[in-house]
Amino acid sequence: MRALFLTLILAFSLNACTYEKSTKPYSGGKTLEVLVVCDKSDFTSAVGDTLRAFFMRPDLALNQAEPLFSLANVPLSTFENTDMFRRMRNIILIIFTPDKSPKFSVRQDVWATNQVVFQFDVPNREAFFTLFQEKRDLMMQAFYSRERARIIRTFRTAENVAISERLLKTFGFRLVAPEGFRILTSTPDFVSINKEAKDYGQNLMVHTYPYTANSFKQSDILRVRNEIARKHIFGPLEGSYMTTETLVPPISTEVNLNGRYAIETRGLWKLVGDFMGGPFINYVFLDEERNQMVMIDAFLYSPKKGKRDLLMQLEAIVYSIDRIEN
Repeated sequence: MRALFLTLILAFSLNACTYEKSTKPYSGGKTLEVLVVCDKSDFTSAVGDTLRAFFMRPDLALNQAEPLFSLANVPLSTFENTDMFRRMRNIILIIFTPDKSPKFSVRQDVWATNQVVFQFDVPNREAFFTLFQEKRDLMMQAFYSRERARIIRTFRTAENVAISERLLKTFGFRLVAPEGFRILTSTPDFVSINKEAKDYGQNLMVHTYPYTANSFKQSDILRVRNEIARKHIFGPLEGSYMTTETLVPPISTEVNLNGRYAIETRGLWKLVGDFMGGPFINYVFLDEERNQMVMIDAFLYSPKKGKRDLLMQLEAIVYSIDRIEN
């Protein structure tokens, strides 16, 4: 089952990266924005309610209410006659055609590069609801994959090479962090980088440690995370340090990290001895060549602005990881 999971997700992820060879214009749209093409009457009633309930449900990994995605709507006639809309990155196209069998199709890079179009050709609303229920998880995974690909591509144009080279020398892989990020700490088994802006701070820490039979269990992941945070991540008050918030239980899932089986854990962090906190995403995978675990932890402090898009940028940096090298 694990091998099948990795194969299916990897196949879609690889398809998502073929846009770089295209001569079409780049797709547009805000981060985590989906354009829904259907009549306004449908978007403001049951069809739109179904889409909003799934795509705009609160992101439970954030410490404030923000939707997973933002939805915009235009009718088909406007969409067909406006290049700006047809070049959006994430598109759901809903066409009602009476007496026609329900059909779901996926098209990539139709009007722009790094674009995915999910089209529903259905005879009625009931058929749409049924088909959407079957395909919604695939759609969400594809939208996330496209967002990461876009951000990585942007970051590559302003890559901080010093960070990439330090990570390669220390761990055998690179992460694409743009200018603005800097190296804070570097030891033989730990590197931390961060970006400090006016209203927020973005941080990543990379750590290697021995593999055990419990290494992929959430309890062990959080134990290691808390140990390295207490050792390396301090707050502004003397004696304060970062740990994992347990009042909101972290959520762990299996993911494919560019071909590696990994455990992703999303949750909240807090400072012991202070009152700061925010969201984090943690990834662990086994470096089989060295028989050691690799932990990449991304955490964010953003008390005055939204966190969803900033956390997505950190997630993209993690997904920019290239191959482990001997």
